Amino acid sequence: MTQPLTAWHSFSLRKAAPDEPSIGAYGGHPRGIRPSEWPRCAVCGAPMCHMGQLDAGEWLDLGGYARMSLFICHATGGRCEDWDPWKGANRVILHKEIDNSLYDGPPTVRVYRRVLLAVDPPLDELALMMRVKKDGLPMRDALRSLRHDKLGGGAVWLHGDSTPKSVAGQGPMTLALQLTTSLVRFDITPKGMAYVFLDPHDRSPEAGRMLWQGS
Repeated sequence: MTQPLTAWHSFSLRKAAPDEPSIGAYGGHPRGIRPSEWPRCAVCGAPMCHMGQLDAGEWLDLGGYARMSLFICHATGGRCEDWDPWKGANRVILHKEIDNSLYDGPPTVRVYRRVLLAVDPPLDELALMMRVKKDGLPMRDALRSLRHDKLGGGAVWLHGDSTPKSVAGQGPMTLALQLTTSLVRFDITPKGMAYVFLDPHDRSPEAGRMLWQGS
């Protein structure tokens, strides 16, 4: 009997093989984003750069939404503090429906190359942590094995836990995506990592927050 998935299960992200079904993509031009919907930086007002889109499935619970789109501001070279989840210099958009139409967008500072994504079978990160506790597996080795692009599970922090708190004041948000610069050279410093969290108590399209830490 297949064990049910829990919040401790994660799905490693990788480049999809030719003809393999994808669950989303990093980079490229976003699908389903009309010009009037294209997000702009709340700090400088410039149109943001598209980072990726990921679709919901057993690998990613979006709380009833079908797709998640990620954007970040690169117009001022970091002066907008695009690493902060609350400044408005990055954006997580949740979509009720999947629209794969291509619409024109405003000029952006940068367009990343498009990489279609697939996931590996789920990994039980709780079982891995139990090996640390019971079998003496060094924690640094356990964390190193989780330092990759993945959906769900626990965040591998570079500079300390920065999990955003729920705006409703009901505890920490839940990790949806951990993103590195391995598959696409995102401008979050070489070997930096980005993290996308969802507020489990917020059912609005604004329930997501993104932040990143440099290497």
